[in-house]
Amino acid sequence: MFAEGQSSPVGENGDKTSISAGGFIRGGLYTWQDDTDNKIYFPATFSDFALKLDAGRRDSFRAFADLRFRYGAEFDKPVSRLDLREIWANYSTGSFTFSAGQKIVKYGRCDFTNPTSRLSPSNYLSHSPDKEDLDMGNLLFSAKYFPSQKADIEAVFLPCYRPSVLIIEPVRMPSFVTLGKLPDIVAGKDMYSYALRASFHLTRADWSISWFDGFDPLPGIRMKEFMIDMNNQIPLMSAALSVTPYRNRVAGFDFETTAGIIGIRCEAAFSDPVLSFRKYDYVPMPEIKWAAGIDWSAGKLSLTAEYSGKYITDYAPPEVDPLMGSGSDLTAILELLSVPGFDPEYYLIQQVTAFNRLYNNQLKKSYNSLALKIDGEFAYGKLLLSFLSMHNITTHDLIMIPELRIKPIDGFTMVFGAEIYSGKKGSLYDLIDGFMNAAYLTMRVDF
Repeated sequence: MFAEGQSSPVGENGDKTSISAGGFIRGGLYTWQDDTDNKIYFPATFSDFALKLDAGRRDSFRAFADLRFRYGAEFDKPVSRLDLREIWANYSTGSFTFSAGQKIVKYGRCDFTNPTSRLSPSNYLSHSPDKEDLDMGNLLFSAKYFPSQKADIEAVFLPCYRPSVLIIEPVRMPSFVTLGKLPDIVAGKDMYSYALRASFHLTRADWSISWFDGFDPLPGIRMKEFMIDMNNQIPLMSAALSVTPYRNRVAGFDFETTAGIIGIRCEAAFSDPVLSFRKYDYVPMPEIKWAAGIDWSAGKLSLTAEYSGKYITDYAPPEVDPLMGSGSDLTAILELLSVPGFDPEYYLIQQVTAFNRLYNNQLKKSYNSLALKIDGEFAYGKLLLSFLSMHNITTHDLIMIPELRIKPIDGFTMVFGAEIYSGKKGSLYDLIDGFMNAAYLTMRVDF
């Protein structure tokens, strides 16, 4: 901030190096009523500080940093977290641009579902009214070539793996089950990923084709260790689960155009894991995912609608119904030990497989979803209303996010809203609604 007010050095070509700084301070809380005892609880209370620095010289180089600090509590645990969300440098020369550092790179053009985007992980447990805060940076090196004004080709290399924060992490496991998490960054000679993308910019349309070969940002869960002691009157069991990355190959296509005042966009991707799901419990089945959406605005109102779906190309039905986290007593398998030929370890492996299928939406052969977002701006931009709804037609999972933003003066925003999850018994949202449902209030000052 001090440097922003100073004179900038002049380069050989006469261009000045521009330096800018800004950020925000935000405080907020999330609250809901616990159905088990009808008491108010607070899944998140926090104070956030963000500092963004941007420096560069036109058509030459650029450096960017986004530093975040959060202090508070999340899911009854204290939080004091410093996060370098992004910090990278670019250099441009002629028809090439090179980049290195921690950066958020997102492929695809749709608003709510991006089947082609596999380069940046997400924090699905993030408590923030700004949904872009879910995006996490990744250490990468990239090069982009511009053969003409109507085309560009990009190559991205990730030497390490950074997993997403799974929305199922707070799910309560049976008492004899432990879940081991991955570190923030997994390094190793075989943990690299890469992606290629070619984009074409026509007069009234943009489209791209992409290829990803590497570790999927959404890892799986595998059975790491199982023990059973039959020497006691009541057999004692213990199972250790581990969050485990898997290598995936994804071919994608996306497209965007306009028809009058309506924006049209779509994308599709085919993912084919390297390892077979028939042998490894944490690996999903190959699938085709697609999404298509429109956006329209007129005056103070705007609307965004999207349809998305998937089809499992090599589908095999699960051998058991998923019970982990559902509230069912998984220790009931002890009663099955008297059944001749019953294998408790194999049964638990099948439970882990079914749990992976549940949060990957692969219990059935095909899925269909709808999403709708309506925004309204009133009082000369000082009052903004929005409503987002996403409904999985196949599983009946539903999320609704109503929100009111008040901006009485420049630089200050107050947000009232709620995130409401619901689903039929045993569905993914049925497992998480107890800790993810919340009404929220935040106040933010930008500088």
